[in-house]
Amino acid sequence: YQRRVRGMNRVTAAALGTYLVGVNAGSAALFWFDKQQALRHQQRVPEKTLQFSALMGGWVGGMWAMKQFRHKTKKQAFLAPYYVCVAGNALLLGGAFLVKSKDPRARRFLSEILKRTRIP
Repeated sequence: YQRRVRGMNRVTAAALGTYLVGVNAGSAALFWFDKQQALRHQQRVPEKTLQFSALMGGWVGGMWAMKQFRHKTKKQAFLAPYYVCVAGNALLLGGAFLVKSKDPRARRFLSEILKRTRIP
């Protein structure tokens, strides 16, 4: 018998928490490193790597780092795709929650969204 934490067992919750802490710390570190490289006029971290870190769930750490290090906060060519990655991650998490949910209303809601977004 394992105690459950809002629908998942403790091991799963701990693994998810560890992953989120790690990916957000890694994302913040990437932004810090890119800022340092920019100051030294050395090879930078590719923008796609920074954006991918947001898609993988590191957007909280990335947004914190952007503000903290005053880095990549005005470049719209970077920010627009970054925010798309943030939205993509939020949709993935929301979809996973709805799929995992045992609430029939949540399942009907997801089913309705999937029906409406099918491309003919």
